[in-house]
Amino acid sequence: MSFSSDIKTELCKIRPPASGRLPLAYGFLLFSRSFSVKGVKMQTETEAVASFFSKLINEEYGVECRMKVGGGKRKVYGIDVPSEADRLRLLASVDFGVYGGKINREMLSGDMQTACFIRGAFLACGQISDPEKNCRVDFSVRDKALAEEFRELLKENYIMTNISARQNGYAVYIKRNEMITNLLTLTGASMRGLELIETSILKSVKNNMNRAANCDNANLDRMVEASLRQRTAIAYLEKKGILETLPDELIKTARLRQENAEASIKELCALSGEPISLSGMNHRLKKLTDIYEERKK
Repeated sequence: MSFSSDIKTELCKIRPPASGRLPLAYGFLLFSRSFSVKGVKMQTETEAVASFFSKLINEEYGVECRMKVGGGKRKVYGIDVPSEADRLRLLASVDFGVYGGKINREMLSGDMQTACFIRGAFLACGQISDPEKNCRVDFSVRDKALAEEFRELLKENYIMTNISARQNGYAVYIKRNEMITNLLTLTGASMRGLELIETSILKSVKNNMNRAANCDNANLDRMVEASLRQRTAIAYLEKKGILETLPDELIKTARLRQENAEASIKELCALSGEPISLSGMNHRLKKLTDIYEERKK
């Protein structure tokens, strides 16, 4: 199973309190593939979600659902309500078409009811990607007005989201790890939220270590390249008899570099036996390479 299916399977095992069952069912229905007189349909790749939805609707409304299984290696479970009378009963139970907005806030009388409603929405149309890669949550919503109302509801519960248009609707999505953690905690998957925080910290540490290692390697490459360039210049000046005509401090620096090919500028300063700064040592070595370049021309 995918990471998203694992979380949904865990959420289906949570037994909601009596006053939270209808908001949970409402979230399921409202964010299903279809919720109208023509059809009440829900589609999922998670068997536990399909079974949980059918059982919940039957227990709360006495409505029989029909399940079909399709797909290849990845099974897809389709659940619908075949009876028009049952569909009308479901719609009437949430005042669908009467309430001015898309989400009937009267059914969300408290924090617990709101959390159950959002859990139902996530089970119906939510997806969360693997935090080992690039964690993100998407709610696939068929209607723009519903997407905007849902976004506002999540904002009221300290979950900041964005909306983007898709070919068959809209996506209410979350990219920030702390917001995803808030969502998981609110819906009841608090341990998964803690795992996400731990994974995020480990990824950050690994990324920092990789950046530091890359930086060290780059610095080492530059140091080796500079040393080779300096020693090439010194060898040329010595071969042409030019080195001995230079000032004593340049001759001394040239000998120091020849004897310590792998030393850094800082290490050369320490080995020089005289008080000299990094910029001073670097200036002398640059002077040697500049003389080499001029004579080569």
